[in-house]
Amino acid sequence: MIINFLLGIITVGLLIKGYRLWFADPVPSIEDDILAFKAVAQQVQDEKAKNPDEKKKNPIVKSVNINTSNKADLMTIPGIGPVTAERIMIHRQDFGLFQSVEALLEVRGIGPKTFEKIKPFIKTED
Repeated sequence: MIINFLLGIITVGLLIKGYRLWFADPVPSIEDDILAFKAVAQQVQDEKAKNPDEKKKNPIVKSVNINTSNKADLMTIPGIGPVTAERIMIHRQDFGLFQSVEALLEVRGIGPKTFEKIKPFIKTED
């Protein structure tokens, strides 16, 4: 009886481990965030080298297409960090392309105040 119970527990454990191995999404690593941050830092450095005399508050920010941009491009939007950029990409993957910039309010972490702050820097079409 005890041996059957132990064999059952081991079998269930192996099934769970196999399921996680084959079907579960991989755990995101911090390395992706570091690479995205380095890419944004390089963009900032390149922009500063191109325009050394420019004294604007944020000269590198241009309109970013939220439907086609990668994580590094999304992070160039003021107020959007790696977590929010990842959430935008996941929302886009799960629900399809954003039909309007206002649809960005459906992303967790972007409320009305944040949206008003980033609205000038986002677009849905090129």
